This record gives sequence, C-alpha cells and structure tokens, in this order.
Amino acid sequence: MTPDLISLLSRKYKAALFLALSCQIAVLSNGQASAVAQDGQVGKGDKLAQASVSTAPTGDFSFDDDKSHETERKEVEEFLNNLETMWNRHDIDGVMGNYADDYVNNDGIDKNTVRKLTSEFWKTYPDAHSSSATKNIRIDGLYATVDSRDQATGTTANEFQSIKSKGELQSLSEGRLYLKKVSGHWKIIGDRIDFEKVKVSFGLAKQLKASFTAPEQIRSGKQFTARLDVSLPPGLNAVGSIANQPLKYPQVAASDNPRVFEAGSSLERVMNANNENCNELLTARILLTSPTRDKVLGVSVFTRRLNVVPEPRPESVIGEATVKADPVKTDSVKADPPKAENEQK
Repeated sequence: MTPDLISLLSRKYKAALFLALSCQIAVLSNGQASAVAQDGQVGKGDKLAQASVSTAPTGDFSFDDDKSHETERKEVEEFLNNLETMWNRHDIDGVMGNYADDYVNNDGIDKNTVRKLTSEFWKTYPDAHSSSATKNIRIDGLYATVDSRDQATGTTANEFQSIKSKGELQSLSEGRLYLKKVSGHWKIIGDRIDFEKVKVSFGLAKQLKASFTAPEQIRSGKQFTARLDVSLPPGLNAVGSIANQPLKYPQVAASDNPRVFEAGSSLERVMNANNENCNELLTARILLTSPTRDKVLGVSVFTRRLNVVPEPRPESVIGEATVKADPVKTDSVKADPPKAENEQK
C-alpha cells in the first residue's frame, strides 16, 4: 500500500477576532457613532452607544443562526448521507458526481487525482467501509461548510507473502468539506484534513500494543520530533523506523533507517519539515521477528498527517513583540539541513 492511499482516507481563531474588534473600536472612537454633542447631549447617531452591552448577538452573529437555514441544513445532511452510501458501495461514478469540476483540496489534489486514488484504494481494500459523524454545518448563501470526524476500516486484498496474513486497516480523521450549490445541487469544491492517523497491521502485529505520536502542525523548515512506543510480547524482537515525506502525487517512497527495539523501548527521530510549504506524511514501521531475528512474524505501518504552514516574513507577523523577538527567519533552514537522526531510548 502506497502513502497516497493512506493519505486519502479522510475526507479558533480568537486572536483574529480580537484583532478585528480592536480595529472596529478604533473606527468607532474616531467616528460619528461615538461623538457626543458639545453641550453634553447625546447626538442622533449615538443611540447605538446607549444599547446595553449585555445584549446577546442575534442573526448572523448568533450561535443559533443556522436555525434560519433549516432547509439548507437538511439538504446538506441528505447530501452527506448519500455520499457516504455511495462511497461504501464503492460506486466511483456516484461519488465523483458530487465533486465540482474545479475541486481542489488543501494538498493541491484535483478531482481527477481523487478519482484515481479512490479507485486504487478500493482495489487495495475491497471491503473498505467509512462512517462519519457531522460536528457542525454552516450555511452562507450558496455555500456550506461541514466539519466532521471520520473513521474507516478495511482488509487488504492481498496477503503479506512471508507472513501469509492480510492486513487490517484502522483510520481516524477530522476534517472539513467546502460545498457550493450549483444549478440547485450541492457540490464539493474543496476539503481539508486537520488531523489523521492510520494503522495497517499484519500477522502477530495485529495484537501489538504500540503508539505513534507526532505534532499535527509545524512551520515550514522547522525541526520536530516523532516517537514510536512499543510493548513487545515476551520472546519476540522488533525492528522499527520513522520517516517523513511531502504529500505529493505520485508519492515517492521515503528513506528510513531501521533500528532494533529493546524490551520496553521507544524509537524517536528528529526531523526537519520541508521548505516547500507542503503538508507531510509521517510513517512509522514495526517488524516483529522471531527471537533469532531470522523470520518476520508481523508488520504494522502507522501514519500521521503533519500540516505544514508557511514561514512568515517579519513584515507580515502580527504583534510587535513577535517581530522584535524574531527579526530574521530563525526557523528557516538557510544552510544544508542537518541529517535526521534516529535515537533509541
């Protein structure tokens, strides 16, 4: 199974709010709405200033504003249910009919690539099944945004030859769909994945207790650490590795450096995020071996998504303290990046 297939499985801003509010306050302090007549009387334009500050937001600024879009919400819910049904039937034409022709996601993948990857994924996992839980639906005219939590399971079509075992897939992700109503029908115009972790296990590794941890977001070129913890059954040995690679299509296999696990040990690798502002796929592999290390008894592959954000230019950083503390791009890799190292603990 290629990383492309793994990365396909899924389909706040308080600082910005405070910044917007501060800008509005500055406008009001200099504008007519805050003016007071020289004789101490409140002017006609000051009725807004007399409103109680405890008044709850209404309309578009209320938590309950979607109550006014009940019809559209039901349409979107029906759209999502139909999409999931078609996906679980492995109906490629039905699924892709829900995508707009100009669709693109936050990894730069277009509609045609989604079609190819989805077909390949179903061939790899003939019984693949997905279930989604909608967290929120926002309606704004002809547009809708859906936040969801998604799970996927499946079994590989082929066995791992040396183990004579098929792989079991488990996936969990959280993401966002962007919809637009086109000619009376909702279409997917984009999506993004905020969180994703996947595990595929073969043989004895299906019962292995292991976890793969890493950050969910990093700045471009910045150093980070990923860690693989394994609890080995008595009498078994293991070899593990961790690698990172930009999420591109077609995907190129990442290089790794396998290390031997000791009982109760962990594998940790320090790496650098890419400088191309590409999101990354982090991959960890575990091979369970016999005590003499001459036979593979199980394999587990873990992946995690790493969202890479651009390194900001000093002039674009919001906050005087941030600019002074970081007048140059200290996190950018200006020379050849240091070679990533594996460390066992």
